Amino acid sequence: ISSTFTAGVRTTGRVESENRVNKIIGGPKKTLLQLFDGLNARTDEQTENDLIRQRQLREYGGPYANEKCRREMEESMFYVVEVVQLPSGVRDWQMINVFENDTVYISAKWLMNLIRQRGLRVKHLIRVVHRTTAAAHYVVLLRDGRYLCDCCMDTNLGLTCRHYFALWTTIHDLPFHLGLI
Repeated sequence: ISSTFTAGVRTTGRVESENRVNKIIGGPKKTLLQLFDGLNARTDEQTENDLIRQRQLREYGGPYANEKCRREMEESMFYVVEVVQLPSGVRDWQMINVFENDTVYISAKWLMNLIRQRGLRVKHLIRVVHRTTAAAHYVVLLRDGRYLCDCCMDTNLGLTCRHYFALWTTIHDLPFHLGLI
């Protein structure tokens, strides 16, 4: 009952934050009407900011994201995909591996360390190599269906990178959902 009643929230941080804002708007010497007017003004301001953000998202995010994904799909054709096997003596991907590759944005060792620290579970580690430049990138497929790439495009821009698209065209049962973008 308690988890249903509280919707799984175990802290009062949001309520305390709202109370702090109410005290700032209301202050010690304001009437209830002044507090009411101040809260309404704050709500109007938040609504205006939300509308501006939505307009910017439609204007810049939509066309940019579509065009960027299209370009990344085109570039994905120039990569070769290979599944990296567990090294001998390693029982699972939670154990850190000694990948050393200077041509990647972040090292695969650092990426695997971050995954291990966050308690994420690795399903597959896949190496994607560019056909002409031989630039290698590692894509980690997590057990919950998400992925991480060492180019960090997915974490920095929220867009699917060419390395994942290369996997997508190679591995036939690899899911693709618009939620990846």
